[in-house]
Amino acid sequence: MCAVKYCSNCGSQINLGTEKYCSNCGQDLTKLGAAALQNEENKRGINISGTQGDVMGVGVSGNNNIIGKNIVVGSGTINVSHQELAKIPIPEYAEALDVFSKSINEQLKGHQIPEERVKEINSGLDQLAKEVQDIKQGKEQEVDYVKQKNVETKTASVIQRVLDVLPQAAETTATFTPLAPFSKLIGKGVQGIVDAIANRKKS
Repeated sequence: MCAVKYCSNCGSQINLGTEKYCSNCGQDLTKLGAAALQNEENKRGINISGTQGDVMGVGVSGNNNIIGKNIVVGSGTINVSHQELAKIPIPEYAEALDVFSKSINEQLKGHQIPEERVKEINSGLDQLAKEVQDIKQGKEQEVDYVKQKNVETKTASVIQRVLDVLPQAAETTATFTPLAPFSKLIGKGVQGIVDAIANRKKS
């Protein structure tokens, strides 16, 4: 890929290596060399006036640049803290949260999601992970009422936040299937919570 440079005579952008003369003023580029052209590029200033809103990407050159505001790119954005997952004594719940976060990442690809919404989902997942850290293997059916309601509230909070950014996920049962193990703790199916939240959003 050719480096983008500027003509020292008129300041027009040129592609060094493919042009021998400036297409704007006719300056002989072969006499200058890369160093002179680079220095000219560095001396150029940017003057922006009369703008409204956000201005991004001005004066950026090169490749592999990602420019934007509140954009989620690729996967790895939604995640549960590995430290919190490691503290969960029942592997089934740790795995459920990990698989669920990866599933949501897949569905977020190509969507523009505000950064604060992503942080809210991650925070909700961490809180749910913390809520099940004191539940012992084989004792799921023995959790008291308060613990049961706390787990249900944290689960519902995560579902609500995901539906805020992916409302169509309510129509796809597979989206929330990884959270199914939590049904044993809250005494009702996770899909029932999804349906209740989705119906409330529609009304």
